[in-house]
Amino acid sequence: MIKFIISPWKNEFINAISQVQKELIISSPFINIQGVEVISNVIPNSDNVELSLITNLTIGNIRNRGVDPSALLGLWDRFKTVDISSLGRLHAKVYLIDNSKAIITSANLTGGGLVSNFEYGVLIENENYVGDIRDDMKKYFSLGNVLSVDILENIANESIKIWKLKDEIDKEILKTKLIHNYEEATEKLETELLRNRIKEGKSINSIFADTILYLLERKGPLTTEELHPLIQAIHPDICDDTLDRVINGQHFGKKWKHLVRRAQEFLKIKGLIGLRDNKWRLIEDNR
Repeated sequence: MIKFIISPWKNEFINAISQVQKELIISSPFINIQGVEVISNVIPNSDNVELSLITNLTIGNIRNRGVDPSALLGLWDRFKTVDISSLGRLHAKVYLIDNSKAIITSANLTGGGLVSNFEYGVLIENENYVGDIRDDMKKYFSLGNVLSVDILENIANESIKIWKLKDEIDKEILKTKLIHNYEEATEKLETELLRNRIKEGKSINSIFADTILYLLERKGPLTTEELHPLIQAIHPDICDDTLDRVINGQHFGKKWKHLVRRAQEFLKIKGLIGLRDNKWRLIEDNR
């Protein structure tokens, strides 16, 4: 008999697995604690059952937590015997219950595979078919890297170290992304504020010109070197020595001293300021 299995299929899986009497063979590339708990808790006579497990215990799968070696260690406490083999490139998901039932499915022995994912498969209850599948799974097992409990304990301990380091790396990556997003948002806001400076056709040149007139009126004659720090103190946003930013064709930043010079020349041509004794003065002060 062949029966199609569709999600959600956890109860159907539990019903089939719980009927095992002597031998349970599982092929699942990914295995986690949720999957192990299911097969450990639903078999009433698990201490009489021999378990053969084929998985894909690669560095990549361990690092990404597709396989949990610590979860596998718990199987030795529940079953009569446990044999585990790791076969690289394993992708088959097969569950064999004695010589009577076989489930071939897309579902791994994980919480996602048993509960939350949309999976599909077939339940086969034909001893000839089940026997053939069993022979194939035994060959898969023999091709893999057979793991003793001692080796698996070492792997589990090293895996925990890897996961902790990966968590730290992920936090640093997240921190880096957050810093990047923060700086990007800050720059965007700063650009909007600077763009507002030149709205309605007002130029950087006119801003500096107005500031020069203001300073000469308040403080009297000043040299260019004396004007620079005073202008920068009033307009730090457009007098940034570390950065040159162009918005709507106008320069904000490193070229500000050059723009101050242009504003001075503009005011001089307009007859509003003059240069005497190396100091800029309002034109009425040039008499």
